[in-house]
Amino acid sequence: MAGAPLELDDVAARLGEAYGALPVAERQRHLEAMRAIASPGDVRLDVASLDPNHWRVAVCAGDHVGVLASVAGLLTATGLDVTSADILTLDTATETSEASPPPRREPRGRPRRAWSPPAPPKPTSRVALDLFEVTSDVDPDWNELGRELAALVALLAEGKRDEARERLLLRLAGRERATAEVAAASEAATPVEVEIDAESDPEATRLTIRSPDQPGFLFEFASALIALDVSVRRAEIRTSEGVTADTFWLTTSGGSKITSPDRLHELRTAAVLIRRFTHLLGEAPDPAQALQQFSAMARSMLARQQDGSAWQSLDSEGVLRTLAELLGVSRFLWEDFLRLQHESLFPLLADSEALDEAPTRDSLRKRLRSEVEAVTDHAEVVRRINAFKDREMFRIDLRHITRRTGFLVFSRELAELAEAVLEAVATEAERVLEARHGAPRLEDGTRCGWAICALGKFGGREIGFASDIELLVVYAGAGTTDGAQPTSNAQYFEAFARELRDSIFTRREGIFEIDTRLRPYGNNGPAASTLEAFRAYYATDGEAQQFERMALVRLRPVVGDEALGRAVVEARDAFVYSGAPLDLEDVRYLRGRQVAELTTGALDAKYGLGGVVDIEYFVQALQIEVGATDRTVRAPGTLEACELLRRGGWIPELLAAKLQDAYLFLRQLIDGLRVVRGNAKDLAVPDRDSREFEYLARRLYFERPDDLARAIEVRMEFARGLWDVLEELRPPR
Repeated sequence: MAGAPLELDDVAARLGEAYGALPVAERQRHLEAMRAIASPGDVRLDVASLDPNHWRVAVCAGDHVGVLASVAGLLTATGLDVTSADILTLDTATETSEASPPPRREPRGRPRRAWSPPAPPKPTSRVALDLFEVTSDVDPDWNELGRELAALVALLAEGKRDEARERLLLRLAGRERATAEVAAASEAATPVEVEIDAESDPEATRLTIRSPDQPGFLFEFASALIALDVSVRRAEIRTSEGVTADTFWLTTSGGSKITSPDRLHELRTAAVLIRRFTHLLGEAPDPAQALQQFSAMARSMLARQQDGSAWQSLDSEGVLRTLAELLGVSRFLWEDFLRLQHESLFPLLADSEALDEAPTRDSLRKRLRSEVEAVTDHAEVVRRINAFKDREMFRIDLRHITRRTGFLVFSRELAELAEAVLEAVATEAERVLEARHGAPRLEDGTRCGWAICALGKFGGREIGFASDIELLVVYAGAGTTDGAQPTSNAQYFEAFARELRDSIFTRREGIFEIDTRLRPYGNNGPAASTLEAFRAYYATDGEAQQFERMALVRLRPVVGDEALGRAVVEARDAFVYSGAPLDLEDVRYLRGRQVAELTTGALDAKYGLGGVVDIEYFVQALQIEVGATDRTVRAPGTLEACELLRRGGWIPELLAAKLQDAYLFLRQLIDGLRVVRGNAKDLAVPDRDSREFEYLARRLYFERPDDLARAIEVRMEFARGLWDVLEELRPPR
């Protein structure tokens, strides 16, 4: 039977004796605020000053999924420390007085609804009454906090919970990083204690967490409960001397009590992991994004109905620390690896010894061969090769992200993985083509050898995030195959090169993508070249351009016939290191075209004036100038070449050090841009006042964005002046 509208004493009966002891005028304001919630988007904020820097904040809003998380997150983002909280949902319109439960210290209330698709707004009498006691060293702008809260509740009322969460995460990023760094530095040893009581309350399961106080936890745990399809009936937060006791009365999304042992274990594990994870957020370049991805990972695990072993593998300080370093680094890395391959992630994170172990080219090749050696179906072989590539590339990326490796080791490991994958793909392509056409033969009947040569950063063993794989395929000469369906060697190796390109799958443009455009005549020429054609094109009187001469400095045979590979290098040396002067004006003209055609006007870390290309061209040009007489400088890697030029006395020690420093910095800057954006081509440096630039600075471990801006300015100014230095260093003729 419906009774009269909710009155002051009814609210006190619901919230218990402590609430009833509050001043009558304050409780009356709360009641009026609850009655004022007439539509889903309404929100009211009441603030009572208790002591200097100490307030009681009452938030009244419609009963929406995410209100608790939004209020807790906004208070944290504003710099307010929550010392206590009481959360309840009430009906402001009617009460069934005869059926109402007697006053109790643990009040009842309708559980918060779980997520469902957005529905048209409806008038509502269900409101959330959230009471927080907060402290702060400065007086907050309560009007601004109220406006921000109203904007969040409006989004929740429209069913845009993800948008509200994203907006809040942006506000939390700076605050959470600062508080997390303090917490991580303290390394509080107090363990996380979790109690679950599924007996004492007839309608809800009570979960209590005791641990060191950690800003951001209430926000994240409230969000995670929604993701885990768990509703909050009531919450009580108490903090004393740096230790919190957070108690939640929980039900399923349908309002049932949680009693399943598996679900109770899941709740316990989630509570422990989220508490520990928020303690380690200082390890993440972007703490807010790390929180978001951690919750998404939890949802993904549960959606796939994984057993507890996956959660259990994360229940380790070392594993969680590695995860904190990894999450928040990049949205595209999350999308491409973590969300799609977390089944592979957990065993890797749990096996720290395997993560610490450096893969070698021989070990990679051996393991990859064992993956495919017993398989005869071509599509399955290709699938296994690519699955191996993705797993190992993720492991190498993870080793670098967690600072187990520096840039040089990271680049070498990626190059060695590329070589192992190319060998496997080439072996499979040869197997398939020979089954169809037989083995390629030269005109004298001997088998026609082939070699795959690396170019660009792959040739220099200086691959980074999202680098492509530049290749050149050379075969010994003309002839035909010896099978039942014979074909010319030209057609055979055209198909061979096409198989190489098509058998390596890339998730995004530029990431491990095969690029053969540096072959003779570029895209207008055949996909594979005979040794004779290679020699003719790359000759002092051939058709190769200046930029192609410079590109061949980085040529390195990686797979195939070793004797043929040596012959290719000899032909390259005869052309590149012939002693013929390099046309520097032509190279300058090329750089001008690159700046005009490949940049957008913003500061570009690769092709812009002072970008990494200026350093690479400078080093290659100097190698060409002196390499005819000094064979020791003929190295494919930029950093290695700098060192060899220094040892040979061709450049002063200070210049060599500056070259290596600038090159390493700009390559790391490019990797930072690529890993953040997931785009191999967009290398424009963001505006220094933007949030993206601030995040980039954290990703590169700079204390302040201004420090990164200054570092970019110094290195690029140095690189812009290298062409004048080159004129001074050219040996006399």
